[in-house]
Amino acid sequence: MEINNLVQLPTYMREANRGLFEPRVVSIGPYHHGNKSTSNMEVHKNRFCRSFLQRLGNVSHQDAIDHCIEGAFRCYSGNVGLYTADMLTRDGCFIVELLLQWREGDHAHVDNHMRLMSNSIYYDLLLVDNQIPFFVLDRLFNEFKRHMGANPVFNNDSQLVDLVIKFFNNKGQFSWANLDHLSLPDANQQIRHLLDLQYKLVINNNMGIEPNNRNCPFSLCINICPNTIVPRGIPAASELQDNGVRFRVRGLSEQVKMFDATFQGKIIRIPRFQINFGSKILLANLFAYDQIKGEPADNGAAVGPVTSYVVLMNALINTREDVAVLQRKGILDNLLSNEDEVASFFNELGRCALVDVSNHRYTSMFEDVNRYWRNGFCCKYFAICCMRHCKNPLTCLSLLAAFLLLSFSCTSMGFAILKYYTRG
Repeated sequence: MEINNLVQLPTYMREANRGLFEPRVVSIGPYHHGNKSTSNMEVHKNRFCRSFLQRLGNVSHQDAIDHCIEGAFRCYSGNVGLYTADMLTRDGCFIVELLLQWREGDHAHVDNHMRLMSNSIYYDLLLVDNQIPFFVLDRLFNEFKRHMGANPVFNNDSQLVDLVIKFFNNKGQFSWANLDHLSLPDANQQIRHLLDLQYKLVINNNMGIEPNNRNCPFSLCINICPNTIVPRGIPAASELQDNGVRFRVRGLSEQVKMFDATFQGKIIRIPRFQINFGSKILLANLFAYDQIKGEPADNGAAVGPVTSYVVLMNALINTREDVAVLQRKGILDNLLSNEDEVASFFNELGRCALVDVSNHRYTSMFEDVNRYWRNGFCCKYFAICCMRHCKNPLTCLSLLAAFLLLSFSCTSMGFAILKYYTRG
């Protein structure tokens, strides 16, 4: 059991993105207990808790519950306030009963209120500081299995991890974890809470090929500023496009995953990202958890892959024009109200980085983009000329005709001058 692994977000980070880090319907754990926005859900939590305890039959509920929540409060690093063991029990029973009823489907009675709130509950359960320890849920689920008797859905081999994975990654919800080709977390990895499990799934299923260290296509160009320090950031998407860099959407496959962005041959390739209100919440909380989980990145970078992805998108997107560039190329599928909202989301999130982002997954890619930007003078402006004057076959033919006419005129002038001097 890890101690102090349930961290409360810093106030400034939560204030800057209040709609992304605060529960809308249900509060879980001590950090959001007592929120006015979630008060209406308390009566439903009580009802679900009673339903779960009824599944245990005529057993000593108190003894079973005391065992399930033992050691749970040591996992919280922040102030738990007036949050009690009974409240922790109710939250745990509510989550497990919710999962059981979801899995039982037609075998369970789910009222209209819960159906209406189901989408909001889904995302509330994945907020970074709206969590209870996973071992509490696992112990409660094991208590259910011990007393369930004959059940048309569950058996003694049923695992809570499998149930949670299916609930949070069903096809009706946004997720980066592909159930068709799902790579499960290592059995030796301890699961801290629900978001931690989702984070492990996202990372395990989206760490494809590492970006190449050296992909700059302009190494043969004249290095005009050999001693200039390469900046850590890169220009925005619209500015890069105006200066010859092209954008392409990168299709996902067994080898290419969500975080596999590359720069090669004047082309930045990034996998498609659908952005809606739900994906904003999930990305923001994975981003926050990526920074506070207290584990180094597997690839040696100082920051994790989700933080690196936010750094990349924040660098490429400054204004609505940058969003429009990525939309036209199919990299962003914007389901929000407008481009300004997308730009504001990535900019606000980028400003909340709690770590040094100078060494991230795309550091070498940033260096290559900047080499092209700063040093590939001839190649860069040749690319700009091609992009602006060769957009379609007609402009290409016109440019070719103009070039041939200029060549013919120069040749005629050369012969005329040569003939003049020959006569002299």
